[in-house]
Amino acid sequence: MGRTARSAATIVKVAAGPLFALELRPTRERDTLFRMRLFTIVLAVAGVAVAAEKSAEGVKSAEKSWATATVAGDEASLRQILADDLTYTHSTGETDNKTQFISNLKTGVRKYVKVNHESMDVRIYGNTAVLMATAQIETTQNGGAPNPAHLRWVHVWVNENGRWRLVAHQSLRLPK
Repeated sequence: MGRTARSAATIVKVAAGPLFALELRPTRERDTLFRMRLFTIVLAVAGVAVAAEKSAEGVKSAEKSWATATVAGDEASLRQILADDLTYTHSTGETDNKTQFISNLKTGVRKYVKVNHESMDVRIYGNTAVLMATAQIETTQNGGAPNPAHLRWVHVWVNENGRWRLVAHQSLRLPK
């Protein structure tokens, strides 16, 4: 086993056989390297947190766009926002696909008069986001009187090619 040492500031090598070499560094250098590595890890974690926050903000923005397009009956926007395989389950238990949801808005079978979010909580799982929201809404059915409701819903959003798309809606009525 051979050892070499040049000064306190140099690396001391300890050879322990032909396949293994261990480098022992002086305490000050080892502490500096540890701090540098720790700082790098902290920056990486902070970067992931910032990216997640940006993604969460992107989902909230998509959610607001959905609400605006739904109240306006904006078919072109809804075609972009809603996934082709959308499952939209209303608080009544009635379920629509994308085509039915848009058609019901266009024909007046169901019209959203207002969607006012009270809260939104987003959790990101890779390219999928789960948004839980509460809102005050008003809808009409077949041109009838506005029906106010206090709802909570879960929206599942999937990021497809950089765009958040709504794939599932499930809502329930909250007590008044």
